[in-house]
Amino acid sequence: MGKVYAMTETDIGEIEKSVQKNIDRYVGEDKVKFKLYTLDNVAAMFFHRNVDYASLGADPKKDIIDADAFLITGQGYEGFFMPEPLPSVPDFGYPYSMLQGDFLDAYRESAKILGAGKIKDAWLEIRPDVIVLRVQMK
Repeated sequence: MGKVYAMTETDIGEIEKSVQKNIDRYVGEDKVKFKLYTLDNVAAMFFHRNVDYASLGADPKKDIIDADAFLITGQGYEGFFMPEPLPSVPDFGYPYSMLQGDFLDAYRESAKILGAGKIKDAWLEIRPDVIVLRVQMK
């Protein structure tokens, strides 16, 4: 989160490289490709990966699976946990989904606690090849 919200201080290419390096350490190399785009006051974070929500019993229009939620937030990476917890994820040993609205509420609140208080809105687009988090700043 912090790297994206510090865009005015850092070049987008440098942010992409830094985030990609962290993702590679978190999930393994060549499993997820990160790209960052900005347009006016919206930052769009693209996480290219291959996940079929239907095979996991989740609806990509209303749900987000735990792996994608953890990927976007860095939950558990080097001991990091969101200040505003994500919805509970049962430890059943298989993928779990949560409502996108619940995830985004926790994301927005955590971002505020972590110093990114200028978030106006955030929304997701989930497809089999990519998950996109768009964040609109005030």
